[in-house]
Amino acid sequence: MRRSIFIRSGLFAAVLCFVGPAFANPVITPERLKTLDANVLSYVDEAKVSNMSYGMWQSGQLTASGFRGPVHEATVQPVSDTVIHRIYSMTKPVTAIGLLILLEEGYFALDDPITKFLPEFEDTLVLADYDSDGEMFTYRPVRPPTMGQLLSHTAGFVYGNQGFGFLEDKLSELQPLASATGDDLVEKVASLPYNALPGSEFRYSISSDLQGVIIERITGETLDTFLTRELFEPLGMTDTGFFVEETELNRVSSVTRITDDVLIYTKEPSAGYEAQAANFFEGGQGLFSTMRDYQIFATFLMNGGRLGDLRLLGEERVELFHDNAIRYRGLPARQGANGDPAGLGYGYGVATIEDRRLANLNAPDGTYFWYGALGTWFWVDPENEIIFVGMMQSHSVPAHEMLKLSMNTLYEPPEPESQSTQEGSSD
Repeated sequence: MRRSIFIRSGLFAAVLCFVGPAFANPVITPERLKTLDANVLSYVDEAKVSNMSYGMWQSGQLTASGFRGPVHEATVQPVSDTVIHRIYSMTKPVTAIGLLILLEEGYFALDDPITKFLPEFEDTLVLADYDSDGEMFTYRPVRPPTMGQLLSHTAGFVYGNQGFGFLEDKLSELQPLASATGDDLVEKVASLPYNALPGSEFRYSISSDLQGVIIERITGETLDTFLTRELFEPLGMTDTGFFVEETELNRVSSVTRITDDVLIYTKEPSAGYEAQAANFFEGGQGLFSTMRDYQIFATFLMNGGRLGDLRLLGEERVELFHDNAIRYRGLPARQGANGDPAGLGYGYGVATIEDRRLANLNAPDGTYFWYGALGTWFWVDPENEIIFVGMMQSHSVPAHEMLKLSMNTLYEPPEPESQSTQEGSSD
């Protein structure tokens, strides 16, 4: 049953701390940190979400954090860095790292065709056009997508849940993410043509779910088993996985939405094994994690594949992961879009800031990030050795809104381009 939430001012206290070293970036001041805390946690005070958590680390030390709101509707216990969240698309960077581990172990090369592991796409064609009756006109690609293109979402696929485009609608009708197995998902996707010539453009797509299937086909085990052994257990990410043990379900955060201007709790599928295993474990979504665990993962990325004395992935592979992999005529290119995405690239699992002015994001160029559909987000800023992780659970407040709010509050905006530069760029 859905119940309204009544949040009284001061009922749940925020936990705020400023510790650690002086900032390498002088614009990240204590005043900005206080504003950040007020801006982010105000979403709970204004009854936009039921709870909120965030943490920021610099040079490996916690610098600021904030927590507000109850874990779930049946308790007044406030959230903490060990509350479990549904992280949805923040699964994608984890799956990509899993595939890069197999790359490093020699199971494939980036130029290998995906048909090496997904033979269902041997005869897949490219959509050229379609008529009003839905008849599709296609042509044969020069070659199938490569593993590198699959990792960079330039393989020619669509997602089926983005709500626009002819092939998006066609794939949505097949409900690939409701498939019982990875094989079923591949069969559904392969029944349609590519949306674009492989390698020709970036499009956020079902590629990450196909990556998960490839991991399972290479290893002969479930994605959950592989990631647990290769990443979660070595890194000490003890609360991350595709399901939550029955004894820990009380630590799972509630989920809310705003209906008729009232914040209500929603009924979500159980986080337990039986419900989560009804469909296959998906590479593009489905992980549960905590702020603490995802900070460990982000630290592993910041350190180039190492955590302390433990190295799980070579630095070169991690650079592939976060460096822009979109190419146009062989040269790095940005996402083809107007508005904010125009300043972004994409690596092998994360978006990268290529031009922060165009992207309307104040973090330095080279910062990489991702977020999940229910409001989890993170970024890594290599220039200043900063990691940020935020967690909420909402169907109504977009995660990219929280990413922009927190990032643009924390960092000084770029200085305006000089008049001469602007004039020169308009020629």
